[in-house]
Amino acid sequence: MRKLSILWVLIFLVTQNIFANESPLEMIKHRNQKVKQVLDAAGDNISEKTKGELKELINGVIDFQRLSKIALGKYWNERTKAEQNNFVDVFQELIRNSSIKKLEVYKADKIVYEEPEIDGDKVEVITLAYKDRKEAEVLYKMHKVGAEWKVYDIEIDGVSTAINYRESFYKQIAKTSYIEMYDKLVSRLEKQ
Repeated sequence: MRKLSILWVLIFLVTQNIFANESPLEMIKHRNQKVKQVLDAAGDNISEKTKGELKELINGVIDFQRLSKIALGKYWNERTKAEQNNFVDVFQELIRNSSIKKLEVYKADKIVYEEPEIDGDKVEVITLAYKDRKEAEVLYKMHKVGAEWKVYDIEIDGVSTAINYRESFYKQIAKTSYIEMYDKLVSRLEKQ
């Protein structure tokens, strides 16, 4: 178990190093190529080790703090710092686990990268993935965190990850409370 944990830390550090100092477009291209290579090598039999590697590659470019803040919306500022940190940790693991269930976009026959739209320290990178005559548009919303570009939201065919989760969180909180919504997330994570 300890060796496996050390392996994940090393993969994470290498992934962070790979994407440092790249333009947003280069970073997304590079990440997608690496994911495709791992998937091609794994074939139809994806081991737990490969799933761990994919989680790191796919999610290593995400700013989970910002994504969490957007997803929690108006309820973010009502939380204590500890509650915010706990939410980010749980939400991050849910996203990471979910990311390896949605690998179709990385198995595309062809991915077209459009020129990014840069607005100061924010940028949008649009990719078009083609598979079996179907097209999926993936929009990466990114911003600068220190010297690196990080993804803070992903839209697939116009559906925002952050807003989609926000709508779900708002409904759950309106029905019960933040605490019950958070406890359900923790319970869901424990069952994965």
